[in-house]
Amino acid sequence: MNVAFMKHELNLMLKSKKNLLFLLFLGIALLIYCFILLPNSQTDSHFDREQVEYTIGEKMAMQEDRERRGSTGYIRYTMAPVYAVDQFYIDIHTKMLTALEEGDYYRFLHLQTLYISTNQANFLLEDPRFFDSPFPIKDRKHAYYQTLLKHESLLASGKDVTPALIEEKTTFQALSNLLLGYLPFILLFTAIFFSSDVLIRDKHNKTIIQGVPIPWYRLLNLKSAIAFFYTLIVLSLLFLFGALFISIQYGWGSLTLELPIMPLQQTFTLQDYDTMTIGTFLLTTMSFIPICVFLLIRLNVCLNLLVKNQWVVLVISSLLLFSEHFYFNRTTRELFGYEVSFFPQTYFDFGKVITGEKSFLINLETITYTRGIMVLLITILIVEILLFFTAKYVNKRRFYK
Repeated sequence: MNVAFMKHELNLMLKSKKNLLFLLFLGIALLIYCFILLPNSQTDSHFDREQVEYTIGEKMAMQEDRERRGSTGYIRYTMAPVYAVDQFYIDIHTKMLTALEEGDYYRFLHLQTLYISTNQANFLLEDPRFFDSPFPIKDRKHAYYQTLLKHESLLASGKDVTPALIEEKTTFQALSNLLLGYLPFILLFTAIFFSSDVLIRDKHNKTIIQGVPIPWYRLLNLKSAIAFFYTLIVLSLLFLFGALFISIQYGWGSLTLELPIMPLQQTFTLQDYDTMTIGTFLLTTMSFIPICVFLLIRLNVCLNLLVKNQWVVLVISSLLLFSEHFYFNRTTRELFGYEVSFFPQTYFDFGKVITGEKSFLINLETITYTRGIMVLLITILIVEILLFFTAKYVNKRRFYK
């Protein structure tokens, strides 16, 4: 009977118009990202050939004027060696252009890394992302250290350097960057959407469900299990198709490439940083997904019993998912008098938790992988207790009344 009921539930989810429309939306979004957004994305160290050629021309004209005037030394008041600095820019960027023309991407990356390592003060100086930042200098230095570590690790990896690797567009690099962005929230919202009507849809088939000889609480567990596995299968297929689309264009990349992480928040210099392989990052990140998906599905089952309206359930669960965005700022370290590391919504952005980005944003070292898993498991236990007693109060007869 359990197997037959699970097949029935799976069939309902597969044929649900709501789910099919959402799958269509996800498919379109996936295609837009793979074939439009990713090809046009740029890293912090993006090399704009036309802009560089124009800048070289300008600086060469100024150098000729300085030589004609004999102004090739230091500026008297600032003691800045402008002539030498501009000549270094011209020389190293001319070599970069030559390396690109010859297809020697390893040499290009080596030269670019050398230039970045000697030019921290001007790195992303005009980037509008930092204009509204409450800590612009700190954030620029953070981006600088991350870029430097990425380049140095790629040079030391022994891999065949390609434009796709430099621009972080290979499959594994793109997936890592997505998990450090808004992808975790999209994945978890998918779980919420699919399970928002896990019980409510049965109110249209009261006689069929009421006649099923399965205890009420076990029925809730079976419905949760089907929603859980259905969600994971959908997410796995989306990952698979996305990986195939990206790999066709840019290749798979390598799981041994390294990502910068920030395990410490002490000096805010390069000493606080370390690296982690993409394979380790993805494996650690993926451990959060089933835990968070299960938590949100069980929460939705509980809300289904209490609210009995799928759209209200969807709104409530979505508000809980995105609740951190309502109060988060760079100085918020406590909520209701407790440190934010004790709240489960802090760990829904799990990609940033693993790399230490979350801790960096609010200067808090307690937002860690271990604490995140513990907080989420404790939250699941609390939800399970609530669901057990809610199911006792809202039994099958009362729910379908």
